Amino acid sequence: MNKVYKYYCKVEEVLVGIGMSTIVALTFLNAVLRLFDKPIIYADDVSLLLFSWTAFLGADVAMRHLRLVGMDIVSKKFSPKGQKVLAIIVYILIIIILAILILGGFKIMKINGNRPFNTLANFGIGYGAVTAAMPVCGILMILTCLIKIGKLLIHFKDDSYTLKADVAKDNEGLGEENAGMDMTPVNLDDSKEVL
Repeated sequence: MNKVYKYYCKVEEVLVGIGMSTIVALTFLNAVLRLFDKPIIYADDVSLLLFSWTAFLGADVAMRHLRLVGMDIVSKKFSPKGQKVLAIIVYILIIIILAILILGGFKIMKINGNRPFNTLANFGIGYGAVTAAMPVCGILMILTCLIKIGKLLIHFKDDSYTLKADVAKDNEGLGEENAGMDMTPVNLDDSKEVL
C-alpha cells in the first residue's frame, strides 16, 4: 500500500508540474501570437481549466510536504505530545472545512455542471470539468490529512517524532524541503550570517 501511495504522490506532483508549465506556455505563446493577430482561440479556456485543477492539486502537494503557510509561535511552547494534539486538532478542523467545500463543490457541479464551457464546449467539455476540481481535490486533501493524523497517532508516544522530520526523511536531497530543519537560530549581529 505504501508503494501505491508513493506512486500516487509522484503522479500528482508530475501533473501539477505539467499543469503549471502548460498554463505558462499557453499564456506566453498566446500573448506573442496576439501581436501577429493569430491568437490561440482555446488558450484562455484551457488555462482556466488547468488552473482550477493545478491550484487544488498543488494545495494537496503543499499540504503533504508541510509547505502551506503556518505559524508555530504558539505550538513551540507546548510539549511534544501537546504539539501533536494541537496538530491533530488543526487537521480535524481542516477536514471539517474541506467537507464543507466538497459539499459546496458538488452543489456547484449540480447547478453549473452541464453549462457549456466557452470555447471548449466544441469538444464536449462543460463547466463541470472546472468545478469538479474542488470536490475531487478536497477528497484527496482529506486523505492527506487522515494520513498525517495517522502518523501522529502512531508516533504519539515518541517525543522525537515530528511531521517535519518525517517529510524531510521522505524527501532527502530535495534541498528546499529541508530548509529550516536544523532550527539553528540566525544571529543577526554576525555579518557572515546576514550576508
